[in-house]
Amino acid sequence: MDDSDYLRLLTHQAEQANTFLSNARKWERERWVCERLLQALNVSHRLEEFSAAEQEPPDVLFRDASFEVFFVLDEGRRLTEEWRAELERRRSAFSLSQLVKREAKPRRIGAAELQARLTPTLRKKAHNYSERGLDLGELDMLAFVSLKRAIPDFNSHFPPPTEFLRQGWRSLSLVGPTFARVLFAHPDAPEFLRSNLGRSVLFDVGISL
Repeated sequence: MDDSDYLRLLTHQAEQANTFLSNARKWERERWVCERLLQALNVSHRLEEFSAAEQEPPDVLFRDASFEVFFVLDEGRRLTEEWRAELERRRSAFSLSQLVKREAKPRRIGAAELQARLTPTLRKKAHNYSERGLDLGELDMLAFVSLKRAIPDFNSHFPPPTEFLRQGWRSLSLVGPTFARVLFAHPDAPEFLRSNLGRSVLFDVGISL
């Protein structure tokens, strides 16, 4: 494969990313996050086991799980804008050298800071859903963590998720390009979440956005 072929491949990948991030692919994107968690937890599954709820929340139904999916990004990042700009950059490049970017070295963050980054979205959802009279105890919250400026340190201590427990969710899990963890799961949560409670799963090859 020469440089021009590789440039075409990179451009095609950026086109696919933009399509995947479109509103039309929202549910497929949320299902993909659920699949990433199941793969990390070594839970076998089939595509036909996933379905959309008649009314959101939740976003994705899988067996006895009712997943509500949300994304956690670096402050100020917007995936749609980021990939739209990246597509234009790749389309206008004449050589691979034009695509080289200098990125700041990501800083290492502890588990406490990683967990804290879930707070703004969960507070907002807890308030909005409670205002609508929804039962938060029926929802399995799932965060997809995509950070470019930080690397989580899983040798550090995860503090008790006290605030999130008070909010009343049935379970809370997070998954990223190379990690997954079930932060808590109540006795009525799906068994595959309860059996992985408090265990950090780390893997080498990641897929991110």
